[in-house]
Amino acid sequence: MSQFDDQDAITVVNLQARIAAGWQELQTFLQGLSHTQLTNPTDAAGWTIKDHAIHLALWENSLLALLKAESRAASFGLDEAVWQQGYEAVNRILQQRYHDLPLDQVFATLETNHQTLLAYISQLSDSDLMRPHREFQAGSTNDEPIIGWIVGNTFEHYAEHLPWMQAILDS
Repeated sequence: MSQFDDQDAITVVNLQARIAAGWQELQTFLQGLSHTQLTNPTDAAGWTIKDHAIHLALWENSLLALLKAESRAASFGLDEAVWQQGYEAVNRILQQRYHDLPLDQVFATLETNHQTLLAYISQLSDSDLMRPHREFQAGSTNDEPIIGWIVGNTFEHYAEHLPWMQAILDS
């Protein structure tokens, strides 16, 4: 899989190490910023760095819902019709909904959701990582391994957002 180097076996231990490294990079970036830097400058879409932080927290929570075979839409407080509109529509709604959430609550949610997800991942077996998406999500026919969703909503997601947050800072 592209998420792991060829020499890295896809194991829970290796996954945890990759998540930890990505998380540390994200935390180092966020902890170096002032309240004003986190909450005032925006990108062209109106997102602050704080908006990116709550976005990451909410998507980690939705990953937990997926792993528990629960509705990802419900984890966001959305109905399935909104979920079916796609990620961009979901992200727009979430950004509007949480934009005014106080910074301390954003960071508390980010930390709580991350720790809860890590605890759940620690209970998975190596073979669980290769189970197909359809085993986790009712109505899915997707045979791709769940590891792709885990990676995409953890360390790859952090890495995706870091340049966007840096661009807000640089603007």
